[in-house]
Amino acid sequence: LKRGKMIETKKDVETACRGSQVIVTGVPTKSFKLNVDWVQPGTVVVNVSHFKNVDEKELLKIPGVKYIPLIGKVTVAMLERNLIRLVENFHTPGKETKVVEAGGRIIE
Repeated sequence: LKRGKMIETKKDVETACRGSQVIVTGVPTKSFKLNVDWVQPGTVVVNVSHFKNVDEKELLKIPGVKYIPLIGKVTVAMLERNLIRLVENFHTPGKETKVVEAGGRIIE
């Protein structure tokens, strides 16, 4: 196995979602909802949050969308582990790497 490569982008969340075939939501708050207008037909949407980050009824009106509303605790733990590894692998002190949350706020 070799390490992945981080590619900087100027895309915002809306642009990234509109161009994605797979969207993973995992925002740990009740108030966040994925804007279903950003989801293209045929997209796979996976919710890994304890909260419903998607309006399922509206989402499933989009042709060909596959929605996975809930995954298990072990899967969540592995996703969290992988997120930590990504930060460790790509965050270099002194470099202008920024971690951005779903709402677009830069995490310092």
